[in-house]
Amino acid sequence: MRKNTRTLFITLIAVGICCLATAGGILLYRHQMDRQAQETLEALRASAESYTQQAPGDPKEIPTTDTPTDTSEQDTSGEALPQEVPTPTPLPTPEPVENPYQDSFLANEDMAAWLVVPGTKMDYPVMWTPRDENYYLRRGFDGKSNQNGCLILDTDSCVDPMTTNLIIHGHNMKSGAMFGELDKYQEESYFQEHREMMLHTEDGLHTYEVIAVFPSQVYKKTDQVFKFYQFFQADTQEEFDYFYDNIKELSLYDTEVTAEFGDRFLTLSTCSYHVDRGRFVVVAKETGYEDIYAPFR
Repeated sequence: MRKNTRTLFITLIAVGICCLATAGGILLYRHQMDRQAQETLEALRASAESYTQQAPGDPKEIPTTDTPTDTSEQDTSGEALPQEVPTPTPLPTPEPVENPYQDSFLANEDMAAWLVVPGTKMDYPVMWTPRDENYYLRRGFDGKSNQNGCLILDTDSCVDPMTTNLIIHGHNMKSGAMFGELDKYQEESYFQEHREMMLHTEDGLHTYEVIAVFPSQVYKKTDQVFKFYQFFQADTQEEFDYFYDNIKELSLYDTEVTAEFGDRFLTLSTCSYHVDRGRFVVVAKETGYEDIYAPFR
């Protein structure tokens, strides 16, 4: 009996050691994958910075038309004839510039845009895979396994042609990666310091300003409530008003930013734990668009 007990004890120890070794191996593997993914992102950001830090060329002179001091003439009666008004020279069309994220776009055709929230860690590619919306849920930009995943553009959103609302999903990571800092917008002071967002697409730069911040959740299909994640296009004033009125009413504070029918939005969504299947949502209104990027080389 004692011998059997000793054998069982040794077996349990051996099994425990094997489990610890396996767990350690898994953790080490995940750490290596995370590090590789982070290195990939850092390389992509460095590539973008290399474009923005290039010395600009000499500014081109804008031709001007000198206004004559006095070109009026008099007829025989002594009255001044109509003065010829010089035709103003139109401003030159700005030359297209290279997209700072073109290397990233070319490296992965699944990339729809690059999101930047100045002053935060939110500086990531946004992936769009209509064939499988969850493809990058646990994959990095390079397609390899990664617990952080990627920022994912909802399959019902589209950047070309641009839908009224772009919804981007991201993990709420404890490390602050992806949308791990998004819930800081619960504090109005944080909003005041980080109210602007930028979205680089292939063709140009979209700028946004935060308009509403609120907690929500993924509801049952039968729940008759406002579901922010179902709004993508407003073709009528009524559709716009339903979305706009609800996000303003739900907002934790008044951002004093307003919108009207025809405006477009960017919605960032991440997991929240205030309720089952909770979400924390930040909505921004598009404030500008510059069609400035040249076609890729």
